[in-house]
Amino acid sequence: MNSTQQQFFTLQLSTLLEAGVPLLQCLEMIRSGFPTKKSHWLDSILQELNEGIPFSTSLRNSPEGFDAFYCGLIEVGEHSGTLSFVLEKISNELSSQETTKAKVKKAFTYPTCILFLSLFMVSAMLIWVVPTFETVFNGFNAQLPKPTQMILNLSRMARYYSLHFLLLVFLIFISFLSFWSFSINFQKWVDRIFLSIPFFGKLTRFATIARWSTTVASLQEAGLPLIDSIRISARCTDDWIIHDFSAQIYNYLIKGFSVHDALKLSDPSKIFFSTNTLQLIKVGEDSGELVRMLYFLASHHVKKLDASLSVLLEMLEPLLVGFIGLIVGGMVISLYLPLFKLGEIA
Repeated sequence: MNSTQQQFFTLQLSTLLEAGVPLLQCLEMIRSGFPTKKSHWLDSILQELNEGIPFSTSLRNSPEGFDAFYCGLIEVGEHSGTLSFVLEKISNELSSQETTKAKVKKAFTYPTCILFLSLFMVSAMLIWVVPTFETVFNGFNAQLPKPTQMILNLSRMARYYSLHFLLLVFLIFISFLSFWSFSINFQKWVDRIFLSIPFFGKLTRFATIARWSTTVASLQEAGLPLIDSIRISARCTDDWIIHDFSAQIYNYLIKGFSVHDALKLSDPSKIFFSTNTLQLIKVGEDSGELVRMLYFLASHHVKKLDASLSVLLEMLEPLLVGFIGLIVGGMVISLYLPLFKLGEIA
């Protein structure tokens, strides 16, 4: 189950509970919206609830991917009798996460699509267009200009070695997936690479800080102690760097350090938290308004993410269009250069 489906399920359940419908009946009503003959993941949840197993435990046992954040809040809601309120917070958090992920994906998708389009256009010209010109140039009894000769050489390489190149790309892709699946160190290395990419790394940091701050604040607002909130935030993240970062904060907190000092010691290079951000955390901690300050930091970094994305897209569009024009235009000029100098060649 993806996050969009989780959000829809959570919103349905929250609405029904808010209307005063008991939990078991809520789930049965949601289950009734699916074909009765088709097995559904809610069947096992309903069976466990009928056996007296807590809802949070049933979600943990479910193969549908309910993370520690989700199950932790559900458990708090069960014990405190605020399950409807907790589900509403989860729904809002899932919506916020989807919005943030969509913004970051948009920033990476646009240049990636443009680059692949450029590669396709250049490959098509080298494989199908340039050979036509090569046939014409073979009738010239003179030395071709160096740019033209270079394009012809690239065309021959593209035609003769294109399958080898595709096979190499396929092997690299399979190797990447294999390393990613079986090596946690490789996953951490990739996460560090993404953070080190100019500008894109900054976008990733803004999104990561916003999600981490919202997760911790939501868990605390629901009634979880700070240490448990930090521990759950480490378990439910899909980024190894923020996982290790949260784990270090947790270790410092159980040793008696303040939140401010734990953050400072866990992030000595200030990858995630700048001096100003740490100062805001300290103010929130000293004043007893840490949850409010975390929400403020999340909102602040989402705004910075939006502003950075706007600048990025405004810069990338003319740059990428110019890049494509330069590549394709350079190839066209190189191919027509012998024709411009036809009198000298003949």
